[in-house]
Amino acid sequence: MTQKQITRDDILHLAKLANLQLTEAEIKKYMSQLEETIEYVENLSELNTVGVPPTSHATRVENVYFEDGTPNQRGLDFSKENYKVPRIL
Repeated sequence: MTQKQITRDDILHLAKLANLQLTEAEIKKYMSQLEETIEYVENLSELNTVGVPPTSHATRVENVYFEDGTPNQRGLDFSKENYKVPRIL
């Protein structure tokens, strides 16, 4: 895989999209950081992922559903009897 060098114009284009005004030092800094990030991501392509299913989460996140009409015991209770703050006139 050929590695594309991040140019000053690339950084200025990204800065324009993000509506950022960068100093010359920041441009050089971000050029270096983006090159390192791209190199790291390209290294991931060397991993053997045969048999590994694609995922969007690193943990087993599952939605929790309740039957209709079942009160939610895990949330906050905003009923009037739970308000203990005195009224300010």
